Amino acid sequence: MGILKKLFTFDDNGYKDEFILTHKMPAAEYDVRRESEEAEKTYVYNNIEENLAYIKKRFTYPINNDVVIREIMMKGGRRAFIIFIDGMVTTESVNEAVIKSMQELPYFADEEIIDKEEEITQKYISHSQAAVNSDFDSICEEVNFGSCAVFVDGFSTAFLLDVRGWGTRQIGKPENEQSIYGPQEAFAEMLRNNTALIRKIIKTEKLIGESIKVGRVSKTRGILMYISDIANPALVRDVKYRLNSISMDYVIAVEEVAMMIEEKPNMITSQQLLTERPDRAARALTEGRCVFILNGSPRALILPTNAFELTSSASDDYLRLPYANMTRFVRFSAMFLSVLLPAIYIAATLFHQEIVPTFLLYSIAAARENVPFPTIVELFLMDISFEMIREAGIRMPSPIGSTLGIVGGLILGQAAVSAQIVSPIMIIIIAITGIGSFATADYSLSWTYRILRISFIILAAFLGFYGIAIGIFLYSVYLGAQKSAGAEFLSPVPKAKSRSMTPSIFQNAIFKREKRPSFLEPESKYEEPKISRGWKRK
Repeated sequence: MGILKKLFTFDDNGYKDEFILTHKMPAAEYDVRRESEEAEKTYVYNNIEENLAYIKKRFTYPINNDVVIREIMMKGGRRAFIIFIDGMVTTESVNEAVIKSMQELPYFADEEIIDKEEEITQKYISHSQAAVNSDFDSICEEVNFGSCAVFVDGFSTAFLLDVRGWGTRQIGKPENEQSIYGPQEAFAEMLRNNTALIRKIIKTEKLIGESIKVGRVSKTRGILMYISDIANPALVRDVKYRLNSISMDYVIAVEEVAMMIEEKPNMITSQQLLTERPDRAARALTEGRCVFILNGSPRALILPTNAFELTSSASDDYLRLPYANMTRFVRFSAMFLSVLLPAIYIAATLFHQEIVPTFLLYSIAAARENVPFPTIVELFLMDISFEMIREAGIRMPSPIGSTLGIVGGLILGQAAVSAQIVSPIMIIIIAITGIGSFATADYSLSWTYRILRISFIILAAFLGFYGIAIGIFLYSVYLGAQKSAGAEFLSPVPKAKSRSMTPSIFQNAIFKREKRPSFLEPESKYEEPKISRGWKRK
């Protein structure tokens, strides 16, 4: 009973008013992160030879052949060296702003060294971003991330210069969230490019971007963005707690972060919203949500979300009211057909023939007269074949994949009907189901539809429409017991006058969306005045 109660009941734990985790993970007996924090740090030596030996040992030089160490003789005979990783820096910046500047530095007497450390970056290094650091761990981390470190004899600090310049993919159009209207830019793999795309849309100093490193070894850099005078502070604290609690050696993509911080990993419906569109991320920020961007990932993670928002498309905000509502109606119809059409066919033909028109029932019976398999076997056979074609089309190169999907589906369906392995009506059912699964707004939902479709088919095969009704009830209750970053996953449908990524089941006029989503408990509840069209007054 305890397990069933936990699965099918919702305990808000105060999440509606405060996004604060009430449960804490017990302290581990052995934690690598705690060990690294307690380990004695190594600081930059005062002697150039010791620093050079340490750096060579740390970076396995010269075996590690993309690590470049360049020794420099400054004026007055003072020695220095720089270290950077080839391919991650701009060579012109290193030559002009680092090496040339170092060679032009005047000679300092020993008694002036302490007084002149900061003056080197202020007066003589011609680079926009320069910092001083004495911790070898921090210095090596910056070098691994594309900075250039400068060591000078007699100085117990290193000078870090941001000369990053690795190759990047150009900003292109969205591939999975395409829209005819609205901006046509998509995130790429560069962290700063992605944050700049959002800041280009939201031009306010209230937009905060906090740096968060994920991964004990990889130290993958990410940015948590939110608008300080809109986002609920408790929500921001909860999201930061989850991100900082991730204990992994290597984190490569933001999808891994999403799986690490989700409430129920085994839930078939995704509890996180990932987007490749900067305009959608900016829209989420203006509503009071948090957006997490990870270096190397072309998608942003939006927290929190709910079940209704996963069915919303980015293009809905840019369509006129009748067009947007028509699109949403078609999308909901496709969702219904993708999940329930095969199960309804099974239930109607096996248990409830009385609801099928007589002539249609005769047609179905005649089509299946020579089919050797039961209806359930016939349905699973075609469904699995369709899924195989879909997966093969995704894995193959684009020109071949599209051709394989079309030709494979036509040939397989025609051959199966000709061989009397399946009936023509079953081909129609599978085709409509497949098309409906492609009409989803979020790609993760297509996986949810596949799993739900199989579950409802099995229930319908045993209990007919009663099984379908039981399945819908159990899944709805199960969804109601879930949360996304502390917010109820089945948050109440926003009212008509609410502005949200999903304003309501159907779209409302843009000038009537006055409030931000109430379930987020934003600091500022109103986004626009009651009369936002100042030209039209009563």
